[in-house]
Amino acid sequence: MWENFDLWKFLAGLGLFLYGMSQLENGVKELAGRRFKIFIKKHTKNKFKAILTGTLVTALLQSSSVVSLMLLAFVGAGVISMKNALGIILGSNLGTTFTGWLVATLGFKVDIENFIMPFIALGGLLAVLFPKRPQLFNIGILILGLAFLFLGLSFMKDSISYLAENFDISIFADYGPLVFLLVGFFFTGLIQSSSATMVITLSALNAGIIEFHAAAALVIGADLGTTITVLLGGFQGTVSKKRVALGHFLFNLVTDILAFLCMGMLILFITDILHIQDKLFGLVIFHSLFNLLGIIVFFPFLKQFADFLNNRFSSGEERIGKYIHDATVEDPEIALEALRKETGHLIQLVLNLWRMAFLQRENYISYPKNRNIFKPKESFKDHYYEIKQLHGEMINFYGDIQKQSLTEEESLKLSRSISATGNALYAAKDIKDIEIDLSNFRKSSNGTLNDLYSQFNDISHLMISRAEQFLQSTEESLFLEDLGKLMLDNQKNYDKMLEMVYDHSNRKHLEEEEIATVLNVNRELYSSCKSIILVLKDQKLNPEQAVQFESLPPFR
Repeated sequence: MWENFDLWKFLAGLGLFLYGMSQLENGVKELAGRRFKIFIKKHTKNKFKAILTGTLVTALLQSSSVVSLMLLAFVGAGVISMKNALGIILGSNLGTTFTGWLVATLGFKVDIENFIMPFIALGGLLAVLFPKRPQLFNIGILILGLAFLFLGLSFMKDSISYLAENFDISIFADYGPLVFLLVGFFFTGLIQSSSATMVITLSALNAGIIEFHAAAALVIGADLGTTITVLLGGFQGTVSKKRVALGHFLFNLVTDILAFLCMGMLILFITDILHIQDKLFGLVIFHSLFNLLGIIVFFPFLKQFADFLNNRFSSGEERIGKYIHDATVEDPEIALEALRKETGHLIQLVLNLWRMAFLQRENYISYPKNRNIFKPKESFKDHYYEIKQLHGEMINFYGDIQKQSLTEEESLKLSRSISATGNALYAAKDIKDIEIDLSNFRKSSNGTLNDLYSQFNDISHLMISRAEQFLQSTEESLFLEDLGKLMLDNQKNYDKMLEMVYDHSNRKHLEEEEIATVLNVNRELYSSCKSIILVLKDQKLNPEQAVQFESLPPFR
């Protein structure tokens, strides 16, 4: 019997299929990788959109692994929430069934070797003749990938058909569905491609080597086996990566257990309700149905599932950064987004430091997650050192990004981000240097010092309020105008305080040392405000607006 099985042709077909999948993936990534990232960012605002996006992108990319890598980067950078990331995972599982539909529709219905000849010719010529024209070259790679995928399918189908001619299917009669599920699981874990397992299963089903129930169990096993790659990669990575990997595994595990338990009912639904007689179409419908069932089961509980995952794992060390530690520098676009969001976090910490210096009520201090909430509130000094620690973490991250191959646009973004973090630290240092003076002004029995302190407090409160409004605003057309007004107001406040100090009626109530101290506080507060404005400039203005901003009067 086995002499009719062409093992080498089968293995060659499997190799060509996997190689075709990888080339197809590479071609699509190079042609539309950035557009897909932008698409994912824009279409994951809620969990329903996230599921649709995961389905569509995975179907187009023909690779859930590419989607998973993008997803890990986005979650790490804080671009999308864990809840919406889980939505993409759910959709991604449904999207992987597209391969089965493609194969069942074309792979067993046409003469593949004649069908793919034009594709090999066109793809090969484009890849060889236009290596220096990325668009044409990657189109060629994409076409070749599709051709190799179907050529591999043809080889596997032919090699199995030879075996089927003299194969006695009765030897599998004593094997229950659980055995086929385990075979699908381990085989998919070994070759790291559920699509390849699906094609082999369809080939065996088409040749009559296995029955429909066995094929269904193999597909369920393959669906679970595909999580092995994510688990191996995820649990060697960051906390965020581990959470996503665990979420992917648990979703597939629950979905596949449900599919196995309901397998008989699902098959009856396909054969008796939908009246599907074609075994190949029946199998791909089964594959899509049980993944859809998993989505229906998980959809109402995505928030709770996300909360559960967010409470799993810890970094093992106290770090102030919220975004940069889970972002990968190998993808500069995502790394820069993480750095930008971390800069926003740094600005908020600096504004909190201002509140502490002036004892303002809205003291929204950001504590590390692992800090005991019953411990006393941290001191001004502790908070300042947290800001310095975060700045150091961001500088290390900046250094790692700098080692990557960056475009001119990415280099400019990186330069502006590091300028913003430096100015944020200057703003914090200026406030730190006058914190004791402010405390002395508050405690002083000198009414003039109390009045001057009150003026400084009002300036600070207004600056914090306007800076936070600016950070939260999405009205880009007003950024340049509003920031310009903020800079001019800062200059006016500085001049106003100088006039108050130099006014004879105030000077006669102040000692010479007190006058010097007040002038120093005014200068440091002005400098701190200006540094915050410069951070906002790099954070919120585009490069053209930044140039216009720097031509405003306070800069001349």
